Amino acid sequence: MAKSARASSNKVNNQKLKKNVFGPVETARLARLSAKVAEIAALPKAPRPVAKAEKVADEDTVKDASAENAETMEVDTEESQIASKKRKAPRAKKSSIVFAKFGEKKISKKRK
Repeated sequence: MAKSARASSNKVNNQKLKKNVFGPVETARLARLSAKVAEIAALPKAPRPVAKAEKVADEDTVKDASAENAETMEVDTEESQIASKKRKAPRAKKSSIVFAKFGEKKISKKRK
């Protein structure tokens, strides 16, 4: 007779496996992960990127300085963005034959 997954002997064997085989593997994995997290936390933080509002303020001061020099040529320094357009597919040709819907057939028969 085969032993089912709910048999007590299988449960005991699975508990032993979890304790002796998978337990040390899990603790080693947790130790590796915690060491990696501690290493990342110890690294110096990277400088934050400059916000758009601060960039605009910096550009205004640059434009004011360039306005004083009338001989210099004004050039747009803003990045142009290409708008993504949806591709228009040509309309599919529809058949000229129109069939009555299933419900309409029943209604037309009842009216007669």
